[in-house]
Amino acid sequence: MTEVIFPYGSNQVRLAIPDRNYLGLLDAKPVEGVSDPNKTVKEAILNPIDSPQLVDIAQPGQSVAIVVDDHTRGLPCHILINPLLEQLRTAGIKENDVTIIFGTGTHRATTPEEQESLLCDVACQSHKVAVHSCDADDLVRVGTTSYGTEVEINRIFHEADLHLLTGDIGYHYYAGFGGGRKSVLPAISGRATINKNHGMLTHGLASTGKLEGNPIHLDMTEAAKLARTDFIVNFVRNTKKEIIAAYAGDLEQAFLKGAQFADSMGRVPIKEKADIVITSCGFPKDINLYQGTKAMVHALGAVKDGGVLIALLECREGIGNQVFEDWAHKYPSFDALSHQIQTNFVMGGHKIFYMAQGAERVHQYLISRLDPKMLEKHYYVTPFKTVEEALKAAFRQVGHDSTVWAMPHGTDVLPST
Repeated sequence: MTEVIFPYGSNQVRLAIPDRNYLGLLDAKPVEGVSDPNKTVKEAILNPIDSPQLVDIAQPGQSVAIVVDDHTRGLPCHILINPLLEQLRTAGIKENDVTIIFGTGTHRATTPEEQESLLCDVACQSHKVAVHSCDADDLVRVGTTSYGTEVEINRIFHEADLHLLTGDIGYHYYAGFGGGRKSVLPAISGRATINKNHGMLTHGLASTGKLEGNPIHLDMTEAAKLARTDFIVNFVRNTKKEIIAAYAGDLEQAFLKGAQFADSMGRVPIKEKADIVITSCGFPKDINLYQGTKAMVHALGAVKDGGVLIALLECREGIGNQVFEDWAHKYPSFDALSHQIQTNFVMGGHKIFYMAQGAERVHQYLISRLDPKMLEKHYYVTPFKTVEEALKAAFRQVGHDSTVWAMPHGTDVLPST
C-alpha cells in the first residue's frame, strides 16, 4: 500500500492506495521556496520586464491605486505590497495618496480581520483600504473591447493617477492563467463586464494553461489596457504556497514570463489516463464549492471516459455563490445549462456547467461538509463521508484492477497527455 496525503480544508487526510492499482502522484515540480520572499519581490520590481522602473514612473503628488487579491486566494499580499510601498516612498509618493483595493470580483467583501491578515497591520493602518463591489453604483465605463465587452471598473482605481496590479500567477481553467490582467477583469470590474467576458468560456480555446487565441484572456488584457494599468507585480508559488519567483513590469510581458514559468512547473505529462483520479486542494482553495471545482476541472484531464473522479473539498463556507446555487436548482441537465451559458450567461452559473460537463464523461464523487442529499440531487456528484468509502465505491464502479492517479494539489497541476 502507498499512503498519500491530501489537504482538506486546513487539515490533511491520509489514504492508503493498493500498490497494484497506484500509477503515482500527479504533482507540480518540486521547487523550494525562496529564502527571502521580500528580497525576491523587491529585485523583480527593481528589474522590471519591458518597463521603466517604478520610481521613474511614479511622480510626487500622484494618487496611487494598488489592487490586491481577496480572501479566496490566501495570498500573503504584504510580501507584494511592502516593496511596492517602499518604491513609491522613494519616488516621493505620500502614504495618504495610496489606496489599496481588494479586488473581489463577484465574491463577497473581505472582512476587516481578513484584510489585516492579508496585508498585515502596518499597511492597513498607514494607507487607505477599499473593497471593490461589482454592483457599486459609481462604477466608471472606460471603453469597449474588440469582443464587445463594455468595461466598467472601480471608480477609485479609475480616478487614481497611477494604477498598479498585484497577485499570483497560476493555472485558471478558462482564462488560461490567473494573475496579470485578471486584477482588472474580473477583480475590479462591474458584474455585467464580468458576465460578458466569462460568457465566452464555452469557446474551444478558453481552457486551462492556454493563452494563445483564448478570447477570455485576450478580452481581459484589452480591459486592463483600457483601465490604464501602469505596472504589475506577480509571484508564482509552489504547492506548499511558498514563493518561488516574482515578475514585475509591463502588463503583458511580465505576466507572460510568469505564466511560462508557472506552466513549466505545473504541467505534468502523463502516458495514460487512469480509471480513478483522486484530487483535493486545501484551504482556502476549497473554502466553498464555487472555488473547489477548479481542482475537479483540472483532474478531469487525467481520468478515462467512464472513470471516477474523487474530490476532497471541505467547503466550510458552503456553495459560495448564489447564482451557482440557483442555476443548480433551476437547470437540471447539461443541455439546459449549456444553452444558458451561451445565451444568458450570469457569473456563477459556469460552475454548475462545469460540474454537469464533467458528469457527462465520468462519475464524480465528493467528500465535503455539504448536505449529501442536496449534492446528489443538484450538483452532479455522489457524496461520501470518507475518501476510503469513496475509493471502495470507485473500485466497485470501474473494477478492482482499476488504475489510480493521486493529485493532491489539483488547482496547481495540469495533466497533459
